[in-house]
Amino acid sequence: MMSRYVLALCLVMLLGACRKSETLLTSLDQQQANEVAAVLLRHSIAADKIDGGKAGYSITVAPTDFPAAVDWLKTYDLPSRPRMEIAQMFPPDSLVASPRAERARLYSAIEQRLEQSLRLMSGVLAARVHVSYDVDGLTVEPTPPTPHISAVVVHQGDIDGSALINDVKRFLKNSLDDVRYENISVVLSKQPSTLAAAIPPPPDARDTGPSPWTLAIAAALVMGIALAALSALRARRWQRGAMAAQMPHMPNMPGAQETSPGVSTSGTPGAREV
Repeated sequence: MMSRYVLALCLVMLLGACRKSETLLTSLDQQQANEVAAVLLRHSIAADKIDGGKAGYSITVAPTDFPAAVDWLKTYDLPSRPRMEIAQMFPPDSLVASPRAERARLYSAIEQRLEQSLRLMSGVLAARVHVSYDVDGLTVEPTPPTPHISAVVVHQGDIDGSALINDVKRFLKNSLDDVRYENISVVLSKQPSTLAAAIPPPPDARDTGPSPWTLAIAAALVMGIALAALSALRARRWQRGAMAAQMPHMPNMPGAQETSPGVSTSGTPGAREV
């Protein structure tokens, strides 16, 4: 009976050890999950991508890597927002509430499209774009004001900032009509070189020996095997004692005599040894 409880305890500990991963993100599409997993693996953080079916993908990491993973996701502005298409903003069967709402949704989609395009540039980790526009569209001036664009770009440390600003401005100017260079503002933010560098343990420290969970599970398994063997031995001894106690006792028959050489067991008179 005790061996059953020991084995159940070992199974519970094994199941607990299997759940040592921390859930980092959930409800992601495949592209978002791939981007997150690629960034984490690029920075030596083991990440598991789990397909949850209709619930989307989830990303799990080790508890020791969880703080560093969160920092890197902030740096890369992940998970990225789903790709925005103009057709999604204005489906053919939808009813537009007002011209103002239609204009706001249109410019919001344009900003997201510009951000997605800037992320494709070499060395760009994340980007935010803001376009100034007349929400009401009630400007009655002969020449409407030219739009202003501002962008915040997070880039890698080994990128030439001046060249990157020129590329971003040239791209933004050609993306909208009537945009002047002087109306485009680009702010660069360099990726911190020491971000989360000291949070996860170094690779050498991770491989120096087994983890406490591994030692605890091994000790529990050894103890369980020993107790199971001891219980089996006791049960076998008990069975032998019970079988010996149940064997019938043969009493001595009255008149029984011990036979000796030269004496006939039949008791016939005159019988003698030949």
